Amino acid sequence: MNANPKPGHTAIQTLAFSFLTALLCSCAATSVKNTWKSPDYKGAALTKLAVIAVAEQGLIRQGMENRLVAQLRGKGATAFTTFDLLSLVEIKDDKPAAAARFRAAGAEAVVLMRLVDMASYYREVRPGPEAYASVITGIYPGTWYDYYSVAFMSMSPTYGDLKQQIYLETSVYDLQSAKRVWSGLTKTVFTDRMDRVAEMDPIVAKVIDAMQKDGVVP
Repeated sequence: MNANPKPGHTAIQTLAFSFLTALLCSCAATSVKNTWKSPDYKGAALTKLAVIAVAEQGLIRQGMENRLVAQLRGKGATAFTTFDLLSLVEIKDDKPAAAARFRAAGAEAVVLMRLVDMASYYREVRPGPEAYASVITGIYPGTWYDYYSVAFMSMSPTYGDLKQQIYLETSVYDLQSAKRVWSGLTKTVFTDRMDRVAEMDPIVAKVIDAMQKDGVVP
């Protein structure tokens, strides 16, 4: 038995693998749409960070902040959550006091993530064929079975597909000057079959990779 591959076999395998890789990458749920870095920022990477996720649902805020902190620490930064320090209302009512609280806890900058836009799309399909009568109403009532056929088609099962596009903005602010140092916008496409909690980690990973690429975090 000849163990050597046939001519062109390796090339076909490589092409198939490349196609599969491109297909998988194209199905990624989260992508970074754009980033911005202040031209005035010339300092080293920020290593002491307070994290705020602006979400009314407490569990979502905790989940996103915990993930941001965990992945920032994995990059070598010293990060901490703020949901256990101040509520969003307390931060809003007295931002200078909140900044002082974060500085006292050891932060030199704050990472703030918020929702900026959300769009939903619903597509419905019917498995059976379409049938229309040649009258303006679409139903020809001349015989009961013609009417019944259209009525039965209208009550046949349908299948729907819901997609949501979520846009999150993440910004980094220097606590000393209160000025924005960096920002990035991500887009995540959710379907009704996706685990939204499981997608939190990839969202955070894309954001922190972009921050690291721009030299904002280690």
